[in-house]
Amino acid sequence: MRRAGERRRAGTILFGVVIAVIVVFALAPLAVAIGSSVTETGYLTFPPQGFTLKWFAAAADDPKFLEALWTSLELAATTTVLSVVAGVLASYAIVRRPGAVTGALEQVLLSPILLPGVVLGLGILFALSLSGWLGTFPGGLLAHVIIASPFVTRSVLAGLRRLDPALEEASRSLGAGALRTFGRIVLPSLRGAIVGGAVFAFVISFDEAVVTLFLTGSGFTTLPITIFTYVQYSNNPTIAAVSTVIVLVSALLVGLVTRGGTQDER
Repeated sequence: MRRAGERRRAGTILFGVVIAVIVVFALAPLAVAIGSSVTETGYLTFPPQGFTLKWFAAAADDPKFLEALWTSLELAATTTVLSVVAGVLASYAIVRRPGAVTGALEQVLLSPILLPGVVLGLGILFALSLSGWLGTFPGGLLAHVIIASPFVTRSVLAGLRRLDPALEEASRSLGAGALRTFGRIVLPSLRGAIVGGAVFAFVISFDEAVVTLFLTGSGFTTLPITIFTYVQYSNNPTIAAVSTVIVLVSALLVGLVTRGGTQDER
């Protein structure tokens, strides 16, 4: 018994050390970016030397960053709406109409999660080149919907599979049609799954860089691509300030979803 207790304590300590190392490695890049954004030096450095917010002001005054920010916000918002509509309808068909076709549809819709970004970006590049949408907002929107919609689909699929079909049957037996049942029973029951998927779709679209790098043009440049281009030619902390804003916005959105999910469980 004593040896078993010692082994358990040793296992608990080892597990705690591994988790601590993972957390440190996950947070270290964020700490460096945030710390570098407030340094008084004219170059990226960590730990920061002094404290200033002038680099945030410089980013806000740079038209390149502002234009790219509005493009990313518009793209992410539109992507979220389209991904939610496509993900909810596809998930409902997959769960409520099981079969070979819907099973194949599920695999196709979720496949972008498994594909490397470079491979996916190259394929979309060829497709958009043929359509004439390369370097345009509609082309980027199509690519981002392909990337983001699987996360909505996955979230809604999980919610639908926990939803008792008897609720829909009871609604129809009381005279409600299919559309009314879907709007009054299904959608409210999936609110948490839909909101969670929508937030992740927004964050993924807003932060996406690998695939978007293949699709940018003179009339279409997102904030992550602007950051990537800027850092190749400049080493001042303005880029750290922009990165800090992206990190904080993403963390806030994910935190709201996590808090909302916890309250729903209660």
